[in-house]
Amino acid sequence: MRALTVIPGKKESLLLREVAEPAPGQGPVLVETLAVGLCGTDMEIVEAQYGQAPPGQDFLVLGHENLGRVREAPSGSGLAEGDLVVGIVRRPDPVPCKACAAGEWDMCRNSQYTEHGIKGLDGFARERWRAEPEAMVKLDAGLAAVGVLLEPTTIVAKAWE
Repeated sequence: MRALTVIPGKKESLLLREVAEPAPGQGPVLVETLAVGLCGTDMEIVEAQYGQAPPGQDFLVLGHENLGRVREAPSGSGLAEGDLVVGIVRRPDPVPCKACAAGEWDMCRNSQYTEHGIKGLDGFARERWRAEPEAMVKLDAGLAAVGVLLEPTTIVAKAWE
């Protein structure tokens, strides 16, 4: 499948490349990407200002702003084939700080988190991805035209807090 990638720290490395299909071990929910947004963060990664590839990989799949459609989901997950979802960008520190332990991963105090398409996890700018049900937000079907804007909207909401 195709994915939009960069080699972190290397300018002019943006490439649409073939990557492996997501392995079932990456999560029981299979999602087909419908849309991704590209923002200033992505441009800074493309310009080699920062970004970190997943362990054992020299490239990073971009795309933290995303919208997808569930293609496979286990029963009891709260998700079904056809549901619209947005993948949660930041994943908590495995040894949680106070904020991570409280479910406020975006306020992590010790910087040991990972972020899809930014730090240590491939992003959503690929044809398909997998994750745990709790690593995505289900959207009402009426939000299909604007769902890709959920992640940037959360940034504004946090600023108000």
